[in-house]
Amino acid sequence: MEILGFAAGPYKTNCYVVRGENEVAIIDPGMHAHDDLVEYITTNNLSVDKIVLTHGHIDHTRDAGVVAKRFNAPVYIHPDDAFFLEVYKGSGTKTAMLFDADNMVSPDPESLRDLVDGETITLAGEEFTLKHAPGHSPGCTLIVGKEYCFSGDVLFKGSIGRTDFEWSDADAMNESLRTAVLPLDDALQILPGHGPTTTMRAERTGNPFLLAL
Repeated sequence: MEILGFAAGPYKTNCYVVRGENEVAIIDPGMHAHDDLVEYITTNNLSVDKIVLTHGHIDHTRDAGVVAKRFNAPVYIHPDDAFFLEVYKGSGTKTAMLFDADNMVSPDPESLRDLVDGETITLAGEEFTLKHAPGHSPGCTLIVGKEYCFSGDVLFKGSIGRTDFEWSDADAMNESLRTAVLPLDDALQILPGHGPTTTMRAERTGNPFLLAL
């Protein structure tokens, strides 16, 4: 298994490509990720097994629909966040305008699959456990493997996801940090939704939001 990552869109959202021998899984294809993904996948003659969304905010989902249609791939998202795939359209908010939400291609409803807390998902032949971690959004989900954790906007290097947005919940975030984040193995590499990678050991000992719990 090989993991490639790049930042895309106005908020520099990390998109990850988890590559096996002949296929890939894509994590969080944000705005402007489509062209780079198509070039990489077609150049290397790969197929797309699945697209996985750590949560529903548009900076993480903007290109999910168009990539899914291009490669006929299913899109996985926690059901509590599925509404985000449509909520920005026609809203007229600054975020919607920044991400051109009205021209966003939503995933076909038949292509959607649920991320379910406690179940496993296979990425490039390796199993990852799903951990529901609401707070930043209702359906935030950690994708936890033996060596890596895709933490979305739950955990960053030295920080955590904001909880002052609509549909965020600070109390739920603190509970998620206690019950889903703190039990993670210290050796895990943390691959966040924004910013540089880190380790769980570094966050446990230095992240002020974890130390305050």
